[in-house]
Amino acid sequence: MKIRGGLLILLAILFVGCGHQKTCQVGLMSFGDLEGKIIPQNISGPTVTGTDQCKIGADPYYLSEAVRNALKGTTYDTIIDAQVTTETGLFVRSNYIKVSGTALSSKMLSSSEDENLQTQYSSGGE
Repeated sequence: MKIRGGLLILLAILFVGCGHQKTCQVGLMSFGDLEGKIIPQNISGPTVTGTDQCKIGADPYYLSEAVRNALKGTTYDTIIDAQVTTETGLFVRSNYIKVSGTALSSKMLSSSEDENLQTQYSSGGE
């Protein structure tokens, strides 16, 4: 009887899996050129979501691949105020990373040089 009870518990653990899930907030992830760019306080844009999952015999999951999958098929290259969720389980196929956040294009952001020139011209400076 003890062996059957232990075997039943072991099978339950295998089917349910021993996993862990963690969610973090990340401020900015980008593949665009953000050098000298100013990101405004209030940004509105579409919410995009992407995932990357472990595959048996392949590389593990990557945050960069999840971001690429989120931006795939769009004109955006940056995600701000992202929520990153990782989940690990007993089986390799149950390990994944998920990214969800507001998308924007770095080309649409103004640079700090543009801001400085605009301030100089409006104040009459040289």
